[in-house]
Amino acid sequence: MRRAHKAVGLVGAAVLVLGGCDALDTDKTPDRVRNGTSELELTVTGRPSPGSLSTTEQVLARLKARDAEGLADLATEGGGSEGDARAWVTRWGKAAQYPATAHFHLGEKESTVDIRFTGERATLSLLLEDDGYDDEYGVVLSADN
Repeated sequence: MRRAHKAVGLVGAAVLVLGGCDALDTDKTPDRVRNGTSELELTVTGRPSPGSLSTTEQVLARLKARDAEGLADLATEGGGSEGDARAWVTRWGKAAQYPATAHFHLGEKESTVDIRFTGERATLSLLLEDDGYDDEYGVVLSADN
């Protein structure tokens, strides 16, 4: 009888351990749908890296959703505040509802992306910074955009 209780305890512990594993994750929703970038009408020119393209798509999705908090989360450390993100949403939120073209100018640790929205005369210039060599970028939310 004691062995049966011990076996049940071990099985219960295994279920708890496996319950926290990503291997059992049943959500098969693609990342592009989950992060809101699948609905973008975006044409890309230049040669983006996977990281710079992903960050640009996420910035555009946050602008389109008028999500200042989410946009601020994409900023580099010291690269802008939620107030700066709100200013961007105010300035670019309406334009982001339309198709856009993004032209990528890559550097070693920085990437500049010029974005033209259909029907908008001005160009949004994104400055993306990679804090290492891992192809993960953050955006600089400067007031002059």
